Amino acid sequence: MNAKYFALLGVMFGAAACGAFEKIAYIDSFDYPGFLETETAEGSVRILDNVLKTGATTILWRNQSGAIPRYPSAEEALPLKEPPLDKRRIPLSEPIRGWVRFDDCGTNLIQVAADECARRGVTFGIHMTTEENHGESWTLSPWNLEHPQFWCCAHGGAPWPGRCSLAYDEVLAHKLRLVDELLAMKPAMIYIDLCRAGGWGPNLEFVIPMENEWRRLYDCEPPANWRDPRWIALVEKYVYRYIARIRERIARTGRRTELVMAVERFGAKEDYDYIYRAVDWRKLLRTGVIDSVAVACIAPDWNDPWGSTARIYGDVVREVRGIGRGKVYFPIMSYNFTNRPGYSEYAKQLGISNEAAVQRLLELARDAGGDGITMEVVDFNNYSPSVCKAIREF
Repeated sequence: MNAKYFALLGVMFGAAACGAFEKIAYIDSFDYPGFLETETAEGSVRILDNVLKTGATTILWRNQSGAIPRYPSAEEALPLKEPPLDKRRIPLSEPIRGWVRFDDCGTNLIQVAADECARRGVTFGIHMTTEENHGESWTLSPWNLEHPQFWCCAHGGAPWPGRCSLAYDEVLAHKLRLVDELLAMKPAMIYIDLCRAGGWGPNLEFVIPMENEWRRLYDCEPPANWRDPRWIALVEKYVYRYIARIRERIARTGRRTELVMAVERFGAKEDYDYIYRAVDWRKLLRTGVIDSVAVACIAPDWNDPWGSTARIYGDVVREVRGIGRGKVYFPIMSYNFTNRPGYSEYAKQLGISNEAAVQRLLELARDAGGDGITMEVVDFNNYSPSVCKAIREF
């Protein structure tokens, strides 16, 4: 498909015209066991109650963790091979949460959330991770375990079961059938989360079809150095194909579904998303495959936290507007990961309260010309009442 085709689809089925400042929260039901009975419709409604305390105007419900679905999936239904580990065991010595099986509890809990959002006048969407493992290998899906012939490989051929390669047409078809299941729930937004990729990168794409295409293109063996720009470009071709096919699936529904892509590490010395995720978000936005960009995190200069953040935000908005289309969302993130600072890190660096840091980040997102903010996985009470109040009243 050519660029003009995708640009037209973006206009027809992409984001709605610019409106109010959006406050987007994403949720994973698995973060609530032990606090709520999450495997019931009532539990999903109570999760939504908790998240709406933040003032969220859009809710993104996570479809899976690793590749274990959070809804009854025909594509992942048993009988297929079950993960060999006891699913009651979780990492970090956390308490056992019981047999948390959102896929076979008898209710489509994501659809329950979608219906409740519609009743309350809240926009509903899907938080779609790109990982096939989350927390070591205990969330590998039945489909993954049933198809080891499609597993990714490191250079030299060592298999990596953490993901099946998009270079195989069968894998692409499987993932698109999963997308069809999500679209049947009529989300107004699909948020493609590249940050949660389960450790995947171009270094793990030395699979047979990819290597054969390299040999056809360059008449030599694939490079030992996976950071070879030609290798990353080859892997990116298949990632682009996958996301473009998602756009085609959206178009077939005839409904408006905003396709948002998470990108990260703006302000860093290298293009993190392209090198480590083989994703050229600029190309996807320029060709109309995606509608919006969600800045998942930035790399501020701690010698000038607010000034550097403002400059990075401004650079992102100018780049997106220069492409000529697309919304931009900025992060209000409660978590602190390595090289991914949340609002509490700003508070720590500046010696201020969390709510003061959140208030300033909200102002910077608005003043840069952003269309809204995203809240990184609203777990049970991880956004304090004072932080929720700052977001809700902004």
